[in-house]
Amino acid sequence: MTAGRLAAKMRKIREDHEDEEMENGELNLVPYLDIVTNVIMFLMMTTTFAAALADINVSAPTVGAGGPGPADQVKQDLNLTLQISDKGFTIAASGAVLYENDVPGRVPTIPKKGGDYDYAALTRKMGDIKKQFEDETKVIINANPDITYEVVVAAMDAARNDGSKTLFNDVTLAAGVN
Repeated sequence: MTAGRLAAKMRKIREDHEDEEMENGELNLVPYLDIVTNVIMFLMMTTTFAAALADINVSAPTVGAGGPGPADQVKQDLNLTLQISDKGFTIAASGAVLYENDVPGRVPTIPKKGGDYDYAALTRKMGDIKKQFEDETKVIINANPDITYEVVVAAMDAARNDGSKTLFNDVTLAAGVN
């Protein structure tokens, strides 16, 4: 056998071996890794978006040397809540004690008058509360599910201003209860 024939024979064996290796060779993982990377990025973005939808505003406690002294008392929020039910309005506050006509144990209520809500009495009562707590601007309105939208809006207007001055301009709507 000559050197040329030997080289041709070796080339033929090498080509056959490469063809077999290509047919039975390893799987190309690069396209699959690209797909997996894209899926991971998509999942991370949607998880971040879903977490942003479920934000809850929380104030973390502050770290300090001690509690406030008598000279620097911390102002507590009033958390004024106006409950609208089919019987009328009920006003409550968690940051202070509100009494009906200064009678302990009775919360301020404004019953319906002749089957209609008494918005003028609500405005007067909110004005009285504003005189006691001049710095307060927030009110939370909580209505039962059977209360119509028009009643909620009218109560909101009655709590916001009395015609001459603004009472509680930061209105928050809360979920209704049965």
